[in-house]
Amino acid sequence: MAGNPNNFGAKGGKPTHPQLLDWLAADFVEHGWRLKRLHRLIMKSDTYRQSGRHPQASELAVVDPENHLFAYRIPRRLSAEELRDSLLKATGELNPAIGGLPVMPEINMEIALQPRMIQFSIAPAYQPSRTPAERNRRTIYAYRVRGQADPFLEVFNQPNPNDSCEERVSESVTPQVFTLLNSDVMSDRAVALSLRAEREAKSLPEQIRRAVQLAYGRVPDKVEAERLKKYVQKMRTYHAAHKPEPVKYPTAITRSLVEELTGQPFDYEEVLPVFENYVPDKKPAEVNAKTRALADLCLILFNSNEFMYVY
Repeated sequence: MAGNPNNFGAKGGKPTHPQLLDWLAADFVEHGWRLKRLHRLIMKSDTYRQSGRHPQASELAVVDPENHLFAYRIPRRLSAEELRDSLLKATGELNPAIGGLPVMPEINMEIALQPRMIQFSIAPAYQPSRTPAERNRRTIYAYRVRGQADPFLEVFNQPNPNDSCEERVSESVTPQVFTLLNSDVMSDRAVALSLRAEREAKSLPEQIRRAVQLAYGRVPDKVEAERLKKYVQKMRTYHAAHKPEPVKYPTAITRSLVEELTGQPFDYEEVLPVFENYVPDKKPAEVNAKTRALADLCLILFNSNEFMYVY
């Protein structure tokens, strides 16, 4: 509606529906400046709740390519925080507690342990919160370390906290593909969804149905279910012959520095106390071949447009 969400002045873009903006502003004032009521009014409107599909899509692409008429909903990729929270919600790991101290989610270990300078000294290594209940809170409660962004959230366009961000971007870049398919975050969530499906359903077809239901909010049709079943059976054969390596968390790390005055190198050991009594998420090496095969299917579900986008 607004040409520039962060600039309503003369230098900003003109709004597409100025009369509607005026009406909403007047309604907002008349009803006591209550933001929640205004949000509810907008979100319950037919325009806000309409489908991303339109029977005359080809004609609209010519007449209104930017969808200024709001004839349909433009598909939107989940933001970085929404993506992480949606993964945890699907697996049943999300801790929905409100308020409290910030938490430290588990991030890529190479990034967490890399040396980082701060105020002319070496900053301590990133250490995640000890238990899953602490780590798996909503992303809004995740502590943001200055100069050390969470690589999973950063690759999905989480804005820099030092800059104003009037609107999220959804740029597609190659590292997103590698992150969705190969990162420990996605691997752990796939295993978690697989374990949940196994707990809540007995047979393989029922487990597949449950996994799809948790990821998509719907059940698969007969063709989808049969294809997914054949895939899981194929992956069972593969995983029966391939055992992944267990993950080990370091309790200390050796740092190398250079003495400022003499220029001589020296080493010192940094202790990582959180990993001495750490409660990790379930890893592929800790589950059987059947669970890993179902986890491969769960990873595919998480990588699909149906999960990644709001239509």
